[in-house]
Amino acid sequence: MLSSPETPAILRYALKRDGREETAVAVTASSVQRFRMPDRETKAHFVNAVLDAHCGQDEELELFGEDVARLRPAARARLRRRVGVLTPAVPLISNLNAWENISLPAAYHGTPPLREIAEAARQALVALGADPERLLARLPDDLGMFEKKLVEFTRLLVAAPDLVVFDALGDDLDPEEHARAARFEAEYLARQPAGTLIYVDLRERRRS
Repeated sequence: MLSSPETPAILRYALKRDGREETAVAVTASSVQRFRMPDRETKAHFVNAVLDAHCGQDEELELFGEDVARLRPAARARLRRRVGVLTPAVPLISNLNAWENISLPAAYHGTPPLREIAEAARQALVALGADPERLLARLPDDLGMFEKKLVEFTRLLVAAPDLVVFDALGDDLDPEEHARAARFEAEYLARQPAGTLIYVDLRERRRS
């Protein structure tokens, strides 16, 4: 498929149109890399493929050395648990407070214990300058844009994924909030030193 012995990668992705390879992404393990996609549709294709460990007819995807097109449902679910994606496509659940949004995935999978999730969430929020008791009790509609991304990042962080994708992390943030969001990278790598982080944004349009 996409891989070769000379270029080992934790993730390899290709999108083809009209039979021609239009977009290709290759990411080595334990790295931080940035990619700019040509348009929103292409970015959405890539983010959704990684998020679901599944690709469409015109896509190819390898995750952790496995061709996702060949995976059975159980194997696909196993890979998905190793991936965390911070994206507007996966918003917070509006009728659950921040703590319930963070803890629900752990409760569904039954691991790690909720007390460990609670402590990991508290530590992360404090490190990022938030008041856990105040923030965790609030509903998403009561949160600002940065606070929502902070809760979404904490939800991702406590799952300890091996691979993380930040989809347009700085969108809709003011400069101060953007600087605070930039600290997500260090917080993730402090907890997952061997982790891999990918930033995905759109290409900047040239001014005429």
